[in-house]
Formats: sequence, C-alpha cells, structure tokens
Amino acid sequence: MRAPRLPALLATGIVLLTFLHPARALASEPSPSASSASVPPPYVVAVDPGHGGSYAGDLSIPWDPGVVAGSVMEKDLTLDLGLRLRELLRTERVRVVMTRTSDRFMTIADRWAVVAASGARMFVSLHVNAFDGDSSINGLTVLYPRAESLPFARTIEGGLSHALAPYQIEDDGVALKPELWVHAQIPTVTVEPAYLTNPREAALLQRPEFRQAVVQGILDGMLAADPRIEQDRRALEQAEALAAQRALALRARTSPTPGFQVWWLYAGAAVVFFLLIRERAATRMASSRFRTRPSRRLMRRRRTLDRRRTLSRRI
Repeated sequence: MRAPRLPALLATGIVLLTFLHPARALASEPSPSASSASVPPPYVVAVDPGHGGSYAGDLSIPWDPGVVAGSVMEKDLTLDLGLRLRELLRTERVRVVMTRTSDRFMTIADRWAVVAASGARMFVSLHVNAFDGDSSINGLTVLYPRAESLPFARTIEGGLSHALAPYQIEDDGVALKPELWVHAQIPTVTVEPAYLTNPREAALLQRPEFRQAVVQGILDGMLAADPRIEQDRRALEQAEALAAQRALALRARTSPTPGFQVWWLYAGAAVVFFLLIRERAATRMASSRFRTRPSRRLMRRRRTLDRRRTLSRRI
C-alpha cells in the first residue's frame, strides 16, 4: 500500500488547525440549560376589571355597565385600570392573567374560573364605588372576602392611600365582604379607589393621571405584600444578564478575528500548491532519467563494439 503523500497530510493538518479551535470552544462552553435552573418560574397575578358588556338592543343579551354617572360607566373605567395595572406588573416581570381585556360580559363564576385556572398567587378585582342619595360620600375602600386576605388588603390599602394622597382622597380603610369571591384560596381583594357618585371624585376618575396613580398604589401594595415579586424579578434579570455574557463570550471564542480562517486557508493552499509542483517536478526528472539511462547489457555491448572498432583501425 502506498504511503500518504506529504501535500495531502499538510492539507489535512491545515484544515484541522483552522477549524479545531472553534470546535474546542463549543465543546468547553457550558450548555445554556445548565444555567436555566436558577431562573425562577413566573410570578402570576390575576386581575379582574369589574362589570363589562354593552347593550346590543336586545334585553335578552346580558350586559353590566356597573355604576353610571352621565356618560361615564364603571365598566370602562375598570377595564382601563386593569390594562394599566397589567403594564406596570409586566415591568416587574410578573405574568398577568386578566379575566377580560375587552368590553364583554362575564359572570362571577366565569371570572373565578379564569382565576382558579391561572395559578395566580394573588388576585385583585377592580371597581369604583357608589352611594345613591348622597353625593358627598367619598374615599377609597379595600374589601376582602375572608380573614386570610386581611394582611393583603391592608398593604393594598396602604399603597393606595399613599399614592392618592396628592389628590386628597379620604382613606376609609378595609372592610370584610364575605359574599365576594367566596371560593378564594389566595390573597384576594376588591379595590374601590373612589366614588363615581361623588362629583369631585368622578372628575378625578376621568383623568388618566389619576387612574395611573391608582394602579401605582395597587402595585406598591402588591410589592409590599410579597417581596418575592421583586426577588424573582432580580433573579430573572441576573439570569438573563449571565446568559447574555455567556453568549458574547461564546461568540468571541468561536469567531476569531475577521479573516483569520480565510488567511489560514489561503496560506495552506499556497503551501500545498507549492509542494505539489515541487513533487511533480521531481517525479518528472526521475522518470526522465529512468527513460534515458541505458541498461548494463547495452552498455557492455557498446564497450565491446568500441574495442572492436579500435582494433580494426590498428590493423
């Protein structure tokens, strides 16, 4: 069997040197799944914009506007509050489950089914208050369905009281409402931040900055109620930063300076080309010498003829 020629061995070595370093880097880099174990599961919060649905001209189709003051309906205010609260919670990396995100009617049973299936750790139902017959009644109230939710109700009430203080909203505290959310097994509250039947507070409820202050107060209460929200956010941000650093390091290790591999290939090709030409030239010279070199028998015959010619000339 013929031994491998030198140019072929050199070419193989150059290709291996060119691509071996990235392969080694990939092999030594830890798997992304190795760092994913430290990423906490999403913190889930359920938000219920109260009431909903519009009159479609058919009284057989249910709809629930909630409190109505002129052209202002509670269902529209609560939906806006819910969407604003969802955006704030998302900045805390919380997964928000909404009972509704549009103007549609839902029964209490339907709403709780959504909450129960969500795996939420806390639940906030959004409403605005009303008191028929006395438009001077005002203030914020936080309702809770059972004793287990009282600490949660107090932190939500504290956040709202602080956030709405610039608007001079009276704090009416918390109140037990056992007929609401009777199946709740997680911290649950119903928030009534202002009275739509109070002219001053009705005007405030129509101001976007006031509604933003309401949801900010609710968020502050949630963060105070469960520090794990912020802890999970920091852990998630740290895990993402670490993953980004590893991705950059891997890219740097597997992507040498621009043109590095190309120049190695060019250099290797030039060396192989030179050695091939040199080997071919040497082969041609050897074969040429072999063809022109006379055999020993022919050389002896020539020497014999030369001697005979010399002798014949002497004679």
